[in-house]
Amino acid sequence: MNSHMTILYYFIGCCLLLLSSSNYAAYSNKTFITPIKLSPQLTPIQTNKVILGNTLFEDKNLSNNKELSCSSCHIMSKSYSDNLPFSKNNIGKNTQYNTPSVEYSIYNYYFSWTGQFYNLQDHISAIMSNNKIMNRNWDELVQQLNNDKTYQRLFSAAKYDSISQHAINDAIINYIKSLAKQSRFDLFLLGDKSKLSKKEIAGFNLFKSSGCVSCHQGTNLGGNVRQKFGLMKSYFNNNKIKQRDLGFFNITKNEDDFNFFRVPSLRNVTNTAPYFHDASADNIEEAIKIMFSYQLGIKASEQDILSIKSFLESLEPIK
Repeated sequence: MNSHMTILYYFIGCCLLLLSSSNYAAYSNKTFITPIKLSPQLTPIQTNKVILGNTLFEDKNLSNNKELSCSSCHIMSKSYSDNLPFSKNNIGKNTQYNTPSVEYSIYNYYFSWTGQFYNLQDHISAIMSNNKIMNRNWDELVQQLNNDKTYQRLFSAAKYDSISQHAINDAIINYIKSLAKQSRFDLFLLGDKSKLSKKEIAGFNLFKSSGCVSCHQGTNLGGNVRQKFGLMKSYFNNNKIKQRDLGFFNITKNEDDFNFFRVPSLRNVTNTAPYFHDASADNIEEAIKIMFSYQLGIKASEQDILSIKSFLESLEPIK
């Protein structure tokens, strides 16, 4: 998305704020933010795909040096992130970007911090072949799994015709899909107004009226648009800017894409500090303050920050 389109979308979002609060709330709930609905019970085949995907997700033998698995950086007890500024790559060096949670990534439209990928299959394939992460040759990995009796049984139970790159990706995606759970906010949107406190509802109303919903929208409250980090004023010190800060420009080499990133999902965000691609915000309060200032051009009060935080806490999954 170029800068002209970004300004257009931002203008549309701001225009919507001129609607009456009741009409805007209804419009926003129906159009901008959509709840997660309970899925039907998994079939036996789907269940076996999730089991296989979980096994692959946890298996360090999928990495070339047998040191990393998907779960090395996406840890269940840490909301499928790792709460580190930067994860370690396969030679113990910091990765380029802060590791995002994959708990709700199935609802993203763009994948990776730059939004380089348009589906999880391509994103997983890129991670597997990345020489600084899993560093795997797909043909060799497929052969390895074909020679493993446990994996032979698991792929057969999941009704895959063969062990292949497509089947490996599909199983992992089925596992990731199984991670997403409803939050109290989802139940609120589905009609149970008792699920949010007055404080959380006030935070949601501020989230809408201040313009956060212009970018944090859809089922994932993010993940479906790219946006410039520093829309209202530059977030980066030009003397200290790093290659990762160039964002989508690193992919396209188009100057209109300077500092553009995939807007992150806000689901379960209160559990996944630190924040932003460069881990530059240590806590959720600081992240909210930065968003108000650099994305909305608003100097947020302490009450504003606490109000938004209260709303964001309603996005945590129901255990």
